Amino acid sequence: MPQQSFLMRYKTEFLLALIILFSFGIRLYRLEIPESYYFDEVYFAFTAQEMAKGNRAAWESTHQAPEDLAYEWTHPPLGKEISALGILIFGDNTFGWRFFQSVFGALGVLFIYFLGKELFNSKSAGIIASLLYSFESFVFVLSRITMVDIFIAEFLILASLFIVKYAKTRRSSYLILTGFFCGAGMSVKWSGVYITEFLGGVALFLMYYFEVYTTGARDKDFISSLLKIIPRMALAFIVVPLLVYVATYIPYFYHGNSFQDFLNLQGNMYGYHGGVTADHPYQSPWWKWPLMLRPVYLLYEDLGEGWIAHAYLLGNPFIWYTGILFFILGIIQAVRKETPPLLFTVLSVFAYWLPWAFSPRKVVFLYHYLPSLVFLLLTSTYFLNELWNSSVKGKILVGLYLCIAGGVFFYFYPVLAAWPMKEAEIDRYMWLGSWR
Repeated sequence: MPQQSFLMRYKTEFLLALIILFSFGIRLYRLEIPESYYFDEVYFAFTAQEMAKGNRAAWESTHQAPEDLAYEWTHPPLGKEISALGILIFGDNTFGWRFFQSVFGALGVLFIYFLGKELFNSKSAGIIASLLYSFESFVFVLSRITMVDIFIAEFLILASLFIVKYAKTRRSSYLILTGFFCGAGMSVKWSGVYITEFLGGVALFLMYYFEVYTTGARDKDFISSLLKIIPRMALAFIVVPLLVYVATYIPYFYHGNSFQDFLNLQGNMYGYHGGVTADHPYQSPWWKWPLMLRPVYLLYEDLGEGWIAHAYLLGNPFIWYTGILFFILGIIQAVRKETPPLLFTVLSVFAYWLPWAFSPRKVVFLYHYLPSLVFLLLTSTYFLNELWNSSVKGKILVGLYLCIAGGVFFYFYPVLAAWPMKEAEIDRYMWLGSWR
């Protein structure tokens, strides 16, 4: 009886632990495959290797790399530095290159559990969110390649978690933590600035609401109340993120570069992204991303004797397309019923998606949609959790939904993880002609 009561008491935690173990296992299994660079690893993995060697060229923009490789200086260094740490621990091999992507991807299951739980005040919501994240093949693939987008996703989840905690507690320390993870996101890719802008706007609204609107200060001491807000906003969303950003360049300064060199590098980075015009066969405009009309083909490998391996950056079609329906419902309900948590998830989707319509970079890919996808999953979580809590039939329907999501994930697994197959087998995974 004591053992049974312990399991009943901690059944949510036990289930979460199983989901995390599954997520680690599925990511680490055959992580070393393929045993060579593929897709953008010729930039990110190569640069991480050079960082692990202490080669200053890995942080700078003026060096020539060996043929068919390139130093990746067009994004801030944090993501590559994390990858370099994996190389220092596990050696200069494909497992070492990709290890921390897998770790972050698996820990994302835990992070999104806490975010879902805090947003919707429900452990069951957290579990549903963690299962959706585990079965989302888009997240899975980005957790197994030496690219850096998975790091942005996890920093986004953590930053969002702490802004939600601030909304509940009004503790300024949570604002600082939000700013810290915003800075971490910016230090992986400049698109992390969208996180800082949006969550900074959310924080400003919350501070105004708590400290001005609801206190009557808007009628008496409006200016003085605003002046009390501004320093904390500046600290959390300007000073802290910038300090984090500059700190990731410590190795750059260690190699003798000046602050002026640092500023010149930032200018070169902006110039590069604004000047990218060459077409890529798997690029896709921002408005196509929610419909997943153009996944990214990452790998074709001839294994010999009629066997081949494919790797696609492809979302879970069941989760994506039902997610669109949940998202439309979310917009309607957030407006009609004024549901703040749902409004936050819906606005987050737009906040990390629509800026790409105005980005100076014109060659963009489906993986830029990843931050919005996180909140599409959380919007779906809201409705699935409502259904779960409604009745026994609701629980059955949610269980069925999650089983289908898991089944679709495993169906597509061979083209997500470069599993050996016969050439003709690829046809059954190409549900849309535009996926080829």
